[in-house]
Amino acid sequence: MRSINGFWKNLFAQLPLSPRSNGVPIRRLTAAHVRAGNIARGNQDWHSAANAYREALAREPSLQHIWIQLGHMEKEAGEIDRATSAYQEAARLSDDAEPFLQLGHMAKTWSDSTTAAEHFVAALQRAPENIQAISELVRLLPDRDKAKSGLWNKAITVLGFDSAESSSQGSRFLKSGAIVFDVTDLISFFGQRRLPTGIQRVQIEIALACLEQSDRSLTTFCVYASGRRGWIKLSHDGFEKLCRLSKISDDNKESSWISQLKETYREIALSKNVDFRRNTLLINLGTSWSDRNFLLDVRTIRIQKGVIYVPLVFDLIPTISPQWFIQSLVHDYCAWFGSLLHSADGCLAISEATRNDLLLKSTEWNAPMQMLSVPVVRLNGDFRQPSAGKDCLSNYSLSPERYVLFVSTLEPRKNHRGAFNAWLMLAEKLGEAAMPRLVCVGGRGWLNEELHQMLRKHPSLRRMVVILHGIPDDVLAALYEYCLFVIYPSFYEGWGLPVSEALSYGKVPAVSTVSSLPEAGGPYACYFDPTNATDIASTVLALLDSDTRLDIESKIRDSYLPRSWQQIAADAIAKARNVGSREKDTLVRLAGSATWSFALPQQTDSFDRKTPPKNAEALRHGFAWMLPGLKGCRIDGDDATIRFYWSGLPNRKLEIHFLATHGDGIVSITGYEICRELKIASDYPNSLTLPLPNIPGPFEIKLLPISGVIIVDKIVVADESL
Repeated sequence: MRSINGFWKNLFAQLPLSPRSNGVPIRRLTAAHVRAGNIARGNQDWHSAANAYREALAREPSLQHIWIQLGHMEKEAGEIDRATSAYQEAARLSDDAEPFLQLGHMAKTWSDSTTAAEHFVAALQRAPENIQAISELVRLLPDRDKAKSGLWNKAITVLGFDSAESSSQGSRFLKSGAIVFDVTDLISFFGQRRLPTGIQRVQIEIALACLEQSDRSLTTFCVYASGRRGWIKLSHDGFEKLCRLSKISDDNKESSWISQLKETYREIALSKNVDFRRNTLLINLGTSWSDRNFLLDVRTIRIQKGVIYVPLVFDLIPTISPQWFIQSLVHDYCAWFGSLLHSADGCLAISEATRNDLLLKSTEWNAPMQMLSVPVVRLNGDFRQPSAGKDCLSNYSLSPERYVLFVSTLEPRKNHRGAFNAWLMLAEKLGEAAMPRLVCVGGRGWLNEELHQMLRKHPSLRRMVVILHGIPDDVLAALYEYCLFVIYPSFYEGWGLPVSEALSYGKVPAVSTVSSLPEAGGPYACYFDPTNATDIASTVLALLDSDTRLDIESKIRDSYLPRSWQQIAADAIAKARNVGSREKDTLVRLAGSATWSFALPQQTDSFDRKTPPKNAEALRHGFAWMLPGLKGCRIDGDDATIRFYWSGLPNRKLEIHFLATHGDGIVSITGYEICRELKIASDYPNSLTLPLPNIPGPFEIKLLPISGVIIVDKIVVADESL
């Protein structure tokens, strides 16, 4: 009790006499509960945060932004009904679009694309220029021939498109052996931000390198549209313009940027799916875990169209060190990775370290990939960009060669804390006046409250550290050109783009001796232990010596040879081409008795990083599978298939469990030694049992819903004698 009272006493002591929340005046007791919620949120204690926000709302129920925070916490805790109610109350209290944006994002995961689309339509009815809502809606729209007329008409109206218009994208038919880049992740990113970072920068440089070829027809760029369960072809000219505009500024409201974005979205909304041909090479340049059925549809086009899927894998860090991320991201990443192992013919790894991680994790997750299926495409590119020049430094109160550059999102893995502690140590040793400023450039990030506490606690640190967000490419180029050197104390990387950027500008990188960073830095970097602030400080001190620093810069000038992005793009395509089809080898292998659930894993489910969850997502094949839900996965169409590789253990049986909602239903089951129809009583568990063969090999069951709403709950492999 004493500790609890002490907690609240400290909270009240920190509160101003007239507190505000999000600019709104609130009572001190309300503010105390809001502050308690914020602390719990920072600790990822979602239930405690939700309880604190509920206490605040019990006292002042008109605080719309706290209802939204409550919705976030309930969603993270897996309380979807409660989250929905909180967002709906926020929508009732204000006419802004934010609550419907959140409802739309949640429906993409926990409901279906139609419901999600309806929420984004509602958001646009309140804020017609909301780019995030437009970006989401155009990919959620079903094909106009299959869409409910009401939803289609509402969507086209709020989007401001002509329903009679068709896209001028050109032929949607691809040639056999075509090279297709999936840039869904990049287009989704542009719906929220303009200025590229990390992964987006790599995608843009590879895309532009391909678009600068004399024959542009050699490559196609596509976006996955979840509402249409397929890929939409982007025009070369429009996509190139979008990529080039993104690098100029962080102003995501600038007219030319908005105009080109809307043209791209119009193209996506009004286009038909591309028609893949056999041996089409589909290379994913970004991430894909935000669309729940993306990998299902990849598996389907691999089987039905003979497509070869090879994604670019940047890192596997959420499976290795999940403590550096928000729990929901780790949850989504692990679910995606488990499915990827059964959906990709191969992967392009961006470093030897990442390849080793992938080979190790695939073995741990019982889906081993072979080394030949995971070629390495190093990102040792030439990152030099046109510079804004020395004069721009004064806009940030900086002087040439009086600062050290640290380019990274503010997140725990990047170890700003280690750099801050090193600066404090050196300032105590050398005097603050002798210290160069530490310029931190990057996104605002997450889980970084500790950094802000350090800055509040140490006035000298506030004077020595400069934090910059939204820096365009030309200013970033100038920051690299005129810095003393670059520091990168990250705990783990897939490659380490700032290291290659530093070397491109002839600057010495001081980096961690972990993961891929020695590959990126080679003999030109100075290395330290990222867990040891004293070691970081010693390396920084050594590089403050002009002779030491200039000697290494001379070596960089004389012998460091970055690759052009044309070379990297060609390398990626050539190595992806050499990856053959692994369609049969990627089937999930079933052996002993186990239960495999088709339901969406709860956010609160814990993943053993060495044992994959028994989730049946990767057993699904065919476009007839809808989004997984809390009770299982609905089937609606004629190509729903359960496919796996059976070990051939004797005396085993397979149970398929079904549910029917909104009335009784009938499902047809066809496969090994079975061809029958099963009547399913409404809202009552039903199952069908069939024998498994005594010989190993691929096993397939086809499911066809004949009437009712049919949900596949789970399959169970069991001993026939039980």
